[in-house]
Amino acid sequence: MDKAALYLRLSKEDVDKINKGDDSESIINQRLLLMDYALGHEMQVIDVYSDDDYSGLYDDRPEFDRLIRDCKLGKFNIVIAKSQSRFTRNMEHMEKYLHHDFPLLGIRFIGVVDGVDTQNKENKKSRQINGLVNEWYCEDLSNNIRAVFQQKMKAGQFLGGFAPYGYLKDPNDKYKFVVDEYAANVVRKIFLLFLNGYSTKAICHILEDQKILNPTSYKRQQGLTYQNVKAESFSIKYNLWSETTIKRILTNETYIGKLLQGTCKKASYKDKKVVSVPREQWYVIDNHHEPIVDIEIFNKVNNLRSKRRICSKNQCGDKKVHIFAGKIRCMTCGHTMIKSGGVSGHSNDWYLRCQLSNKSRQKECTSHSIRFSVIEDVVTKKIQEIVRCVLENPDNIEALAAIIFSNDNKRKLQNKRNELKKLDSDIENITQSVKALYIDRVNKKLDDDMFFQLKSDFEKELQDLKTYKNVVEVEIGQIELEMSSKKDVAETVKQYTDYKTLTHDIVNDFIDYIEIGEKNMDCEKQDIIIHWNF
Repeated sequence: MDKAALYLRLSKEDVDKINKGDDSESIINQRLLLMDYALGHEMQVIDVYSDDDYSGLYDDRPEFDRLIRDCKLGKFNIVIAKSQSRFTRNMEHMEKYLHHDFPLLGIRFIGVVDGVDTQNKENKKSRQINGLVNEWYCEDLSNNIRAVFQQKMKAGQFLGGFAPYGYLKDPNDKYKFVVDEYAANVVRKIFLLFLNGYSTKAICHILEDQKILNPTSYKRQQGLTYQNVKAESFSIKYNLWSETTIKRILTNETYIGKLLQGTCKKASYKDKKVVSVPREQWYVIDNHHEPIVDIEIFNKVNNLRSKRRICSKNQCGDKKVHIFAGKIRCMTCGHTMIKSGGVSGHSNDWYLRCQLSNKSRQKECTSHSIRFSVIEDVVTKKIQEIVRCVLENPDNIEALAAIIFSNDNKRKLQNKRNELKKLDSDIENITQSVKALYIDRVNKKLDDDMFFQLKSDFEKELQDLKTYKNVVEVEIGQIELEMSSKKDVAETVKQYTDYKTLTHDIVNDFIDYIEIGEKNMDCEKQDIIIHWNF
């Protein structure tokens, strides 16, 4: 007696058919149909393999995998399914199993409804045609579903199964979010901790010490069947936060009210591999929901993330980066200045040096070594000057500009103005030379060929000078605009009229970055240029 295995499969698209009144696709009816067929043909049923809610496009179905393993073990010699499409809808898999692996293993495949039988070599072409039809069906279905999803995303409808951490699905509109105040406060805490100088690793430890559930554990506590396939099992068991989770929260524009969808897609309807989509192809809906984080804080955090901030030993006792982390650059090469050692007898002070110089052993750049306390002292005095100037006379722009803009800025402006004067002089000289050419021609001192050659050369030079003059005038205008602007200065200053020491907040609000020059060993002077946020 032949030994048979029954394979049953039901997918989501089949569930839709069942809801419309077609019960022939159900697992129960498939089992009855195949059992009747096996008994009617005097076959012994060895086992039943049933995959519920799995697509026929993929072969990583649990019961399908078990069926193939048992095939190789020789537990049966016949596989019966309702149809070839129940077994697989993938043309490649159909060829692999029905026309290659099964014949080698001595296994016969039977499709009860569509008459597929691998023992009958004459219907091989019809099996292949059916395989193509099944694959075309899946491709058309995939395209139709994708088109519907794209329309929904364009309309601002959230299609995910679970709302992002910090939100809940709106009970009155499943496509919208409402703020989950508990989780939202955790998100705000993460942003503020980062602004206050804590590294992502330190933030993880703080949240764990305060016994704040990570997003996966929190969602499960709320009764949601949420699964994070990338999470380590021990992180769930011990409620550990990962740095990756913190970084994703800090960069997630969802928290400023944006809905971002279509950020990734399947490489093919036949493949589960997911690939990233370029930002310009995303579906971004502004003001989709209530923001959790203020946009100024969000931008400030991500501006800091773009800079290299390292928390070195002995810099801070509470696992913070120092207040200028990521903001101090070598004036010569532009690389970040890093800690190079402590100052003897001063536990709260250390030296900073050019990173490129350190890596190249001073072959690519010099050290530009400077004490942290020196930078701190210079910045403190400058900010105090700005505060005092704004409070005493907030409308005195020239006085404020003199403090804010470094000698380097002033030198650049003066150089550009000198350059403009020289250009005007050169243009005037060439203009006079062209006039002289005409006089020489009239007086027969130049023949026509020489006249037109010189005239062409002068005109080209004159046009080049005028073009460059326009460029210099624009550059001067930009520098003057920057130096005359007092945008947000007064508002920023009012927040810090009574501070005693520099903090991360003060530095982040006032300073974009600081350039450190190489020390002049003859006069012991070292340039420190502060680039302000205003």
